[in-house]
Order: sequence, then structure tokens, then C-alpha cells
Amino acid sequence: MCNANNESNWENSTSTPSGTSSTSLTLYQVLSLVILVLETIIGSFTNGLMVIVNLIYLLTHKKLGSCDSILTCLGLSRFIFMWLVSYMFFLAYLAPNFSGTELTFYIMQFFNYLSLWFAAWLSTFYCVRIVNIQRYIFTVFKTHFDDLLPFLILMSVMISALCSNPAAESGINQIFNMSRFGNEKNTTPFAGIGENFATFSILCAMSSIPPFALFCVSAGLVVHSLVRHMKKMKAQERTGFREPALDAHYRAVKMMAAFFVFFILYMTAFNLYGLGMRKDDMLKCANIFLIGAYPSLHSILLVNGNHKLKNTCVRILQKANCCQRDVIETINN
Repeated sequence: MCNANNESNWENSTSTPSGTSSTSLTLYQVLSLVILVLETIIGSFTNGLMVIVNLIYLLTHKKLGSCDSILTCLGLSRFIFMWLVSYMFFLAYLAPNFSGTELTFYIMQFFNYLSLWFAAWLSTFYCVRIVNIQRYIFTVFKTHFDDLLPFLILMSVMISALCSNPAAESGINQIFNMSRFGNEKNTTPFAGIGENFATFSILCAMSSIPPFALFCVSAGLVVHSLVRHMKKMKAQERTGFREPALDAHYRAVKMMAAFFVFFILYMTAFNLYGLGMRKDDMLKCANIFLIGAYPSLHSILLVNGNHKLKNTCVRILQKANCCQRDVIETINN
């Protein structure tokens, strides 16, 4: 997404021996950084909350459930990903001639793919806990999901590492002969996308489609189970929308629908930005907002949907509000 050779919107820029430059930011660039900082703060709080609360629970109870384990891994990966994105954007805007971001870009992509896998496994967890399908493979997977989870997490780490490795990009270039699309680097604010955006797009699709397909299958099974239960209730003349038996279905569907919307908007914004948006305007600011919304705002919904995390968050906000009132009273006195 970022490139040091991007056509300059900066004014009065001067290079320094360290490879950085002092720049004068435009209004839209300042707005973009403000949006990104706010989303990073929100994402750091929500994702950090998922990690810290579950780690404390693990230390006190010596065990952690499958859902909490996935949320911990997801929160940690998104926390690191958000800060790497912010770092890349700040370097792109404040030091566009800095050339040491390529390794950071590949690390950022690693946590990007990893968070997608963890989100897919979270959806799979909802599926195996809610859906009842009399199929041997599904029954075995449902029964042994907790035992398989460490292996699934390790597999996700390995696949993400392979897909974010520079060697994978070289392999794509050789297999698909990407040199015919040109050898110029991508003209976006993120350095490290390789020879051209076509190479990066293919690698990103190959890395994202498997976990996203897993998510779609899980979501489809949950929706199918919900529809089946609603038909059964209708046949029994039980038409209440808030039937206790369906609460789990509704919560799972809402979580999956939110993830689907956020992810589609994120990938659209990511690719639009990656194609090289040279003009600083509100469309570019909107793209930056959507890029940051996926790992930050979606985590708010995850915290809100988890009773333990939600109660902890409410207590923290209440204490923060009390402290704020005490400080204001102290200042007034």
C-alpha cells in the first residue's frame, strides 16, 4: 500500500543523510493521520482488552476455553497489525524517502493474514457449537475441535508466514510471468509491494481466499441451522423472535455478518489504495478509515458480544469516569 516514490503532495520537502525528509502535510493528510490515530487508540484498547483479560483468566484459572483462546490470538494479531499500519502510514507521510520499511511491510502482512485466519476459526467455533449436522466428518470435527485448536493455530501461523515471505512473491513472479505487467514498483504510500501490484494482488488473494472460504462455509451452516430452527418453531406455532433456543444463533449470525461487512469494505479499500490513489481528497481519507475500521471497530463488536469482556470494559470505563470526575473536582477546588 505505501511507496516512497509516490508523487509528492508534500511541500518544502528536503532530504537528510539518514534517508528521511521533513515534509509539510496537506489538510487531507493530517485528517488521514488523525483518523488512523483514533482508530489505533480504539483498536489498541479493545484488542488489548481481549488479550489482557484472557491472559489474567489463564493465570488465575490455569485454563482457557477455545473461544477465549481464539479471541486472545485474534486480539494480539490485530493489536500488532494496527500499530504496524500506523507506523507505515506515518513514515509514508512524514518521511517519504525513508527506504527501511520493506521488512516491516512483510511483517504487517503476516499479522494481516494471521488475524484473518483467527477470525475464520472464531466463526468455525460458533458453527461447531451451534450447528448439529449428522455427518461423520462434521461430528468428528465438532467433537475434537478443542483438541485440534492448538494445531489449527500453529497451522495458521505457518501458512501466514509462508504467504508473507518475500520468496512467495518471487515464486508468483516466476510462475505467472508477472514481468509482462511491467517492472515498476507500485505507486502507493506503502513500500514493499514488490515488482507491481498485480503480483501482490495474486498473493493476497491466494492467502485470503482459504480462510475467507472457511468463514463463508461456517456462516452458511449457521444461517442454514437458524432457518431450519425457525421453520421448526413455525410448525410448532412458536413464532417469538427472541426464543431462548435461538439466541445463540442470532448472536453468531450478527457477529459473522459484521465480520463479513467489515472484511469486504477493508479489502475493497485496501485494493483501491494499493492501486495508487495519488490525489489527497475525502475518498482517500475514507479508504484509510475503512482500512483501520476492520481491525479496530470490528473488535468492539466482539468485546460487546462476550459477557466477560463486556463486563470488564464497563468496569474500566466506570472507573475512568470516576477518576475524571475526581480530577475535575480537584481542579475546581
